[in-house]
Amino acid sequence: MKKTLKVLMMLGCFPMMLSAKEYKKSESLNLDKGWEFAQVGRNEWLPATVPGTVHQDLISHNKLPNPFYGMNEQKVQWVENEDWVYKTTFNVTDEQLSRDAALLILEGLDTYADIYLNGSLLERTDNMFVGYTLPVKEVLRKGENHLQILFHSPVKQTLPQWETNGFDYPADNDHSDKRVSIYSRKAPYSYGWDWGIRLVTSGIWRPVTLTFYDVARIDDYYVRQASVTKDLAKVENRLTVNSVSATPQKAEVTVAYSYKEGEKVTEQKEVTLQPGTNHILLPSSREYRHRPYLSRLHWLQISEHRRDHLLLRLCRHLSGR
Repeated sequence: MKKTLKVLMMLGCFPMMLSAKEYKKSESLNLDKGWEFAQVGRNEWLPATVPGTVHQDLISHNKLPNPFYGMNEQKVQWVENEDWVYKTTFNVTDEQLSRDAALLILEGLDTYADIYLNGSLLERTDNMFVGYTLPVKEVLRKGENHLQILFHSPVKQTLPQWETNGFDYPADNDHSDKRVSIYSRKAPYSYGWDWGIRLVTSGIWRPVTLTFYDVARIDDYYVRQASVTKDLAKVENRLTVNSVSATPQKAEVTVAYSYKEGEKVTEQKEVTLQPGTNHILLPSSREYRHRPYLSRLHWLQISEHRRDHLLLRLCRHLSGR
């Protein structure tokens, strides 16, 4: 059976909707409830807010004074030298386990973290600026599942690098004699600045979701401007599609978009999805009758994944002279 991938593009303020027959939708669980946290070495579990930081959680439970009041900045510095652990539970059904794939998507962890699901170590992280998408179908269980994230002290984690380096890199923002901030892929302002106090945070600072889907998933989509003249613009629609099927699958990729003037255009291409990562290219062009417009990518969001249908919403607007 031919699979269909459809891309919805909206240019300017004129959206064009695509009709499609019913497919089995992907399902996403937002894991933002039931979180608890504790200082490693102490069995004192307290409710946590996710997304958030350990400083915010400690303040909400009156474990820290207001760090912005008086000289309280010094009273909260002990937090950065401790390890912290966050945990939650969630339920999975037979139907969800029957889907072709399951992904645990962690959009932002601050910063040095070990991710465990049902006792299995999934990943170790060291960068707060990137997200992590982890396949977890083989680790999930029917019923209750346990997710735990252990955060290591960002100061202790990088202290050996500072001690063996022999000199300090320029880091005037770092409010410490041991300037370890330059060794971490972590927001420098958390180590202090001329306008702000030092709060070296840890925690789950962006959303965590669990997604179930079938057949394939659009991992990336972008538009490359190949060439532009006063009469003609040529662009390339580039998609990265991950197929979880064990065998090649026939698919039809459709890119549909509309311009300010209301003209509707559709580009189609038949492809064969190989197991794993697939790179798909759909060229398109636009002839200008009056004046050229330079298109700029404004917003991109993968909105739905379906068994035979992947819907990608892309909002662009036209501007320029």
